Amino acid sequence: MKSSSTDRRRVKAPTSIGRPIAMRIYVAGVVLSLLFVSICYRAYGLQIGQMDKYRQLARRQHLRMVELPAPRGPILDVKGRELAVTADTDSVYANPREVRDVASTAESLATILDLDVRALEAKLATRRHFVWIERHVTSKEARALRDLHLPGIFFTAEPRRFYPGKELAGPVLGFAGIDGNGLDGLELRMEDELVGEKARFAALRDAAGRVMMADGVVKAEPGATVTLTIDRAVQHIAEAALVDAVTEHQAKAGTVVVIDVQTAGILAMANWPTFDPNSPGRAAKSDARNRAITDAFEIGSIMKVFTLAAALDAGVVDTSEKFEVNNGELYIGSKLIRDTYRDDKLTVGGIIKRSSNVGAVKVARRLGADALYEGLARFGFGRKTGIELPGERAGALRSPKRWGALGLASMAFGYGMTVTALQVATGFATVGAGGMYREPRLIHEVRDASGRVTYANQPVGRQVMRPETAHALLPMLESVFEKGPNGGTARDLDPPPFRIGGKTGTSRKVDPETKQYSQELYVSSFAGLAPIEAPRIAVVVILDEPHGEHYYGARVAGPAFVRVVDETLRYLGVPPMSNTPSAGPKQGDTHVDEPITPPIASSEVAELADAAEPEAAASGSDTVDVPDFRGLGMGRVLELARAAGIAVEVEGSGRAVEQFPPPGPAERPVACRIMFSSVHRAAPPGP
Repeated sequence: MKSSSTDRRRVKAPTSIGRPIAMRIYVAGVVLSLLFVSICYRAYGLQIGQMDKYRQLARRQHLRMVELPAPRGPILDVKGRELAVTADTDSVYANPREVRDVASTAESLATILDLDVRALEAKLATRRHFVWIERHVTSKEARALRDLHLPGIFFTAEPRRFYPGKELAGPVLGFAGIDGNGLDGLELRMEDELVGEKARFAALRDAAGRVMMADGVVKAEPGATVTLTIDRAVQHIAEAALVDAVTEHQAKAGTVVVIDVQTAGILAMANWPTFDPNSPGRAAKSDARNRAITDAFEIGSIMKVFTLAAALDAGVVDTSEKFEVNNGELYIGSKLIRDTYRDDKLTVGGIIKRSSNVGAVKVARRLGADALYEGLARFGFGRKTGIELPGERAGALRSPKRWGALGLASMAFGYGMTVTALQVATGFATVGAGGMYREPRLIHEVRDASGRVTYANQPVGRQVMRPETAHALLPMLESVFEKGPNGGTARDLDPPPFRIGGKTGTSRKVDPETKQYSQELYVSSFAGLAPIEAPRIAVVVILDEPHGEHYYGARVAGPAFVRVVDETLRYLGVPPMSNTPSAGPKQGDTHVDEPITPPIASSEVAELADAAEPEAAASGSDTVDVPDFRGLGMGRVLELARAAGIAVEVEGSGRAVEQFPPPGPAERPVACRIMFSSVHRAAPPGP
């Protein structure tokens, strides 16, 4: 019995001790159940209720849309030589979370890349996964950084635009920005063709933000290849001649345009100031625009060519007809229009040769305002040419209803209207092409990435004047280079060994402050064709505001014209003439190529209100001492004549035996006829 009671006590003991434990277990179970329910609820919210939100967050964290820029298409010259190309170059970026020493890293980057150290520290102190340090670094800079093995600093290859010719055709080509987008010039105008198709694909990245793997990677499609009508060699010729002319005559700016007469393709379009597209920052800060299409001038006497062309084509004048030019003076009301030369009568060709304002006005009067306007418009003046470049100006050709008598006179010799260098070059190319006007073009062809031609320049012309009229103008243009006292306005130029024709131009500019024609600001120009018997090229040279000793078109723009023509024709393989006319005087001649004072000077220039007094026809002394050339050799004769400012006409060879006029004082201009003989005769005693 005793043992039995003891067993009962042993059985009941756990019951009294397990109640608290059971309670605890119960409470723990309840808590755990609540926690489980909460977790389930939260899990439901995350996975079901906010599924779309967190799916997007995960994608942004682990997936990255990678975009690879397409290589920009190259720009080539007409012979396939590179003017603009794209090549991969290193760019530097950082993952700030992996940078261990911000200050030291920033200092190293700043030293090698020449950057501001404080700006770099600010970039590296962020918690971002990616920041650009510097894009398009040089290979030397990239090697120096790689050698440092800086934690958190990485490299990636990016395409960059390079211009092998540096400043060659800079304002024409324009430039592309750091992201490969065209920002100016042809790069901007041909953006859609050059840019290509970028490659886009999704890729995984790790916790540091680096791309680990990609699926479905496709190559970017390169941009199209654009081939220009520009010939790199001719462009170099034009730019070299322009730089020398601008430097010599201290001009504000200048431009040269060379056009292929038969196709109207631009062989060269030179501008000064210029810039290097490899350093486009300078272009944004400078005035290096493409002046051949953006600057419009009252170009002066060059426009006489088109005035006379319109009259000849209309049949109101004849090439053999002579006009009374009244010793170079003509009144329109109370306003006097004056010529440089005191000619009595001139043919139509003589009006161009001697650059007669009076003759041009008389021709324009016979033609009439409406017909002159229509004639100028047919040559493309007053409207854009449509050249494949941004920023082209149309110039200004006002309605003839607003001209009046003085306005008609002004239009006849290039005042009261504005033109661009490209328009003038196109007009001369039209004359050289037998009166066939073709819109000038800069793009020869475009080929896509597969080599398929998507565009080819096929010039379509329209006849704007009769071929007979165009052919009749050619010898008139050539006569401008004739020597002697009755020679043309370009008689002082040393001609190249080719037959060439052209027209000089010198005009005053309007002072932007006074709105009057300035006595100090000029536009000097020269335009022409070569070779004149079968024109291949049309060339225009314009120098804006020369400030040297001379400012007349023949003296300032003429030498550059001759140089461009000579070197370009030689490059094109045109055979030179066997006999070249002897050069006229270069020094001391007071010859003026044309009257340059406009017949108007008004605060309302566009209204052609009032006329200004024309300038004196010549400067310096009216007489010259003719040397005694007798007994001298040809070289010494030409040297003395050039120093005295005397034109010479030579006959025979050997030593000078006779001359006329004889030695002594003579009135300018002087053309001395000198006969040479291989049988030397002693010179008679001088006067």
